[in-house]
Amino acid sequence: MNNLFTTFPELKTARLLLREVLLKDKVELFELRSNDLVNKFTTRNIPKNTQDVESFILDIHELVNSKKGIYWVLEYEHKVIGSIGLRHFNKNNTYAEIGYELHPDFHGLGFMSEALKKVLWFGFTKLQLMEIEAYTHGENESSIKLLKRHKFQLKKDKIDFHFENNIIFGLIKNEYQ
Repeated sequence: MNNLFTTFPELKTARLLLREVLLKDKVELFELRSNDLVNKFTTRNIPKNTQDVESFILDIHELVNSKKGIYWVLEYEHKVIGSIGLRHFNKNNTYAEIGYELHPDFHGLGFMSEALKKVLWFGFTKLQLMEIEAYTHGENESSIKLLKRHKFQLKKDKIDFHFENNIIFGLIKNEYQ
């Protein structure tokens, strides 16, 4: 995976800047990652303070620096409103998983759709991925609608053994366009 990117790939959409997470983002990321609605369908350690988020940011930097994943924050009008990332690349870098979260104040406004479209483009054209999968809670209707809108297909036979409530969607490069 050493050749996937040499400098952090900043991406732009009509309204968003998708950029590297920085330590200065810790307060806004704390607001995002500790929000009850954001965490409704996730199983993770919820940060108790900004120091927890600072550790998370350093972990993300290690993930990106070791080329094991890429994580963008979504910046809108100079405010971090969400995140999106690719990770769990396979050995030959043709597969990755995508994950995302958005502050509830920005739900239903098309921001995540805009970011997802750009990251899919990056994954399929720049990284030359052949497949991207998304694991989402079976009751997370907003996430399911988002994935279907972007042509992801439910993988009925695939099971997430780590989180029994998750369902898995996949998108193959040929179906992306």
